[in-house]
Amino acid sequence: MEVDYEVIKQIKITPLLDTLKLEDISDDEYFSERYSNYISNSRLGKLIKDGAESFFEGFVDDNSFSQSFNFGSMLHQLVLQPESFELIDSVFKPTAKAGVVADYLYKDNGDQITDDEIKVASVKCNYYKDSLTSNRLLDFKNRAEPYWRDRYIYEQNNPLNPNIKRIYTDEKSVILLKNVIESVKKDKNFEDLLHPKGLLEPVYSANERAILLDVKMEDENYSEIYKLKAKLDNFTVDKEENTITVNDLKTTSRLAVDFDLTYFHYQRELAIYSWLLKYCSEKFFDLKNPKIRGNFLVVSTVPNYTTMVYPMTPQLFKSGFGEFKYLLKTVFYLNKYKGFSFNEV
Repeated sequence: MEVDYEVIKQIKITPLLDTLKLEDISDDEYFSERYSNYISNSRLGKLIKDGAESFFEGFVDDNSFSQSFNFGSMLHQLVLQPESFELIDSVFKPTAKAGVVADYLYKDNGDQITDDEIKVASVKCNYYKDSLTSNRLLDFKNRAEPYWRDRYIYEQNNPLNPNIKRIYTDEKSVILLKNVIESVKKDKNFEDLLHPKGLLEPVYSANERAILLDVKMEDENYSEIYKLKAKLDNFTVDKEENTITVNDLKTTSRLAVDFDLTYFHYQRELAIYSWLLKYCSEKFFDLKNPKIRGNFLVVSTVPNYTTMVYPMTPQLFKSGFGEFKYLLKTVFYLNKYKGFSFNEV
């Protein structure tokens, strides 16, 4: 990816604070077409990992098909929003994409699901869409039909609370989620950071909030408005201490002590979130030039499910924010000088 660094250095980024929003948006909406032309930290990561073409194309594949993404989402919901989500541990759905198709096809009235409906769903969910042989169809039905039956019976016997969303997953994931959640609950450091207590007044704590902000990008030849989005796992606002804190829950398949946050450029993620939260704290919470803190709450998904807190250092904030500015300026440069354009689909 060839760029003119002298041109990039001259590009200015100006946040348009009248567009700043702090909202409660579900994952489904956040990742939907409505916000597909917004720039997120993960999309900027594509610029480094996969190149300009991949960045401007955007996320064409549905994240719900990723088993690791699904597990992370379920863990976040159950740890950060236990009042809104319930893990069902007596009904198990098929693993991987077969489970996605099974959920897509499930009928809460118990009606039979036909082979033709399965074939249509396999195309929509990209599940053997061009090669759903009769054997694969039979295998899917053998895995999905017990799930449909058991789920229907469970829901008939357990009326749904409209304020709680049920989480259905495969048996292995249920066991793993329970072990990881139990480990998180035992770590007092996690609880103290997620739900801190103030001296005289409560500390504001929120989970899974989205921040939206337009920024003006410009150099001596062009200017353009870009839309940014971020979804914070958890943040706290302590007015007594004039401090904001961003906490990000991470899983690792290694021991928590071996977690390497710089390998995946996680310092950029927390730097962006903190930068956006600073503006929110000033606009919505009446703070002035608050102190900024950040932490990664890491939990291992392998026995003994160890946990650890990794605080952001000033050096990590500096390098992360520097990388963010460079990547955003590179997007503007590629857009205006190299002919790349956003995929609005």
